[in-house]
Amino acid sequence: MSENESKKRNVVVFACNECGQGAMNTAGVARIGYDTAIKIVPLQCSGQANPVLILEALKDGADAVGVVGCCIGACHFVNGNMLSMHRIKLMKKLFKELGYSDQQINHYTARAAEGETAVGDFEDIMVRLKRAEKEGNTLPGGW
Repeated sequence: MSENESKKRNVVVFACNECGQGAMNTAGVARIGYDTAIKIVPLQCSGQANPVLILEALKDGADAVGVVGCCIGACHFVNGNMLSMHRIKLMKKLFKELGYSDQQINHYTARAAEGETAVGDFEDIMVRLKRAEKEGNTLPGGW
C-alpha cells in the first residue's frame, strides 16, 4: 500500500441548508454510502462559503474543500450559489497561478431529492484530490 493510500484524508464539504443538505439527507435515507473522509459543514447558503472560510479549512488540515449549493436559478437566497461558484472559479485561477493544484477546491450543485448526485459529488472530490496528490502540487497541510 502506498503512502497516499494509507493516509487518512480529511475533506470538508460546505453544504447549503436547502438543496445541499437536502440531497445529503436523501442519500442517507436511501442508505447510499460515501467516503468517511467527508465532513459536512452546514451553511445557511453556499454564498457564505467565502475564500477566507475555504482557506481556513485548508489551513486547519482539510486536504480538499467542496461547496454544494442549490442548482442555478433555484437558490433560496436569490444568487448565493452563483456567488460561491464565481468565488471558487477565481480561487482556482489563483491556486494555479501560485503553482498549486486547482483540484483541491470545487463547487457542486444539487437538488434536495438528488441523493445520488450528492454522493457522486463526494466521489468526484476524492478523485480530484487523488489526482492532485499524484501531481504533487497540493497545498501543504497546515501551511
